[in-house]
Amino acid sequence: MIRKTTRWFLPLLLALLGVFMFVTPCLAISPPDDIDILGVWAYRNCRETGDQLYLVEYEINDSPTPSETVTEAYMVRLMDGNTTLSYVYPFAYHNKGYDKGVAAIYFSSADPPDWDGPYIMELLGSPFSEWEGELPSVLYFPFDLWQDNDKDITQVLVGSRIIWLAEELEADWGDNMVETSLTGKQVLTTYGAGYFTNVVPYLSDIAPKIFPEGSQSMPTTIVSPEIPPEQERTDYADSLVSGIIGTPFDLTPLANKFGVSRGALTAILYYAMVLVLLVVVTRRIGSYRPAMLFGGFLMIVGSFVGVPLIAAILGGLMGLGMIGFTIFYKPSSA
Repeated sequence: MIRKTTRWFLPLLLALLGVFMFVTPCLAISPPDDIDILGVWAYRNCRETGDQLYLVEYEINDSPTPSETVTEAYMVRLMDGNTTLSYVYPFAYHNKGYDKGVAAIYFSSADPPDWDGPYIMELLGSPFSEWEGELPSVLYFPFDLWQDNDKDITQVLVGSRIIWLAEELEADWGDNMVETSLTGKQVLTTYGAGYFTNVVPYLSDIAPKIFPEGSQSMPTTIVSPEIPPEQERTDYADSLVSGIIGTPFDLTPLANKFGVSRGALTAILYYAMVLVLLVVVTRRIGSYRPAMLFGGFLMIVGSFVGVPLIAAILGGLMGLGMIGFTIFYKPSSA
């Protein structure tokens, strides 16, 4: 029986080690020198009747500039008490997104929150990254402005605010963000348009007149950002991780002590526990089949206890294979 069990657990152990290879250690992010929200402006009826747009000016000072971009390290979220209504990652453009910047949260008319509510805007270190100590965070309320006008008027007001914010960034960054058109109007430069079209959803529809002349609704050229925004995060992965933060399954403090990521430590400990349980159950009952069935189930549920999504998917596929093997494999009677 032990030899037969060993034949199945040796490949299983090697497969688990393969899963661990997808989870690499990482150093924790140091807190910034200074973090602040400078203003929040809310507009309704921007692109369509009933939609909402929240513009946020923020400032993150950190010297020397961290290796992580603001897209990787920070998030801006709109809160109703302790409930998150929506969140975005700041767009890394100039200096990896540090210094002053703008973020925008947009709600379509299909499902907007109540207008002019007692909301809070928060700029915080991303809870999906590893930090030294507590997450940096700053709250901002009440908001500076709530504008509820007809769409035509709102679009003019949003355009005016964007030009004002672009001038703020120009003074801080030292890059040309605004220029005067041939007709004497203030418009975004190509470089400025490259930033704000990535920050503000549907900006070319909301405020087409603030773009360089010669373009109908979009700038003629979009300047590629110095650091592209993060592409690999998914809302489902975010929701899994956010459900772990602050619970007994959150191993962030322990991971920081060892200089590894929370996800890496969680994956290693969890799958090591699964392997030990498989061995114990097999030895106790004298059969590997119930152990394989039980272990397969545990592999599938790994993502719900903080195992990173990619490792949980691989573990889940392995778990399904273990369950299928248990159900369908018939040993030879010869």
